[in-house]
Amino acid sequence: MSDDLDDLRRERRKFSSKNISVTIIDEATDTGSETFLCRSKDISADGMKIISHCPMALGHELPMEIDLGEMWAVIDVVAEVKWCLEIDDAPTFYIGIKLINIEQENLQVWRKYVEML
Repeated sequence: MSDDLDDLRRERRKFSSKNISVTIIDEATDTGSETFLCRSKDISADGMKIISHCPMALGHELPMEIDLGEMWAVIDVVAEVKWCLEIDDAPTFYIGIKLINIEQENLQVWRKYVEML
């Protein structure tokens, strides 16, 4: 990641590799949702960098559920795709997402989760 992108970060990052299930909810159609099993690489109080095998459109706002695992919770958020970088021919992508709409209770769970990493 470039130094320019690092300069845009407001929250302290934790570099933790965790399995996180992200379900993107398609509110525009009746097709339901799509679930990605992602690996987190870089987590903060306001977002994360994930590894995925599917690209995501920049600027797109995604209603999603983030499953933090058995000891935690599934939280509902709206996240914005800030950047998407293809890193190999598999294909594999690094995707930067920012949490832009999250209920206070879910925000508290998220922040506690990040603290515990």
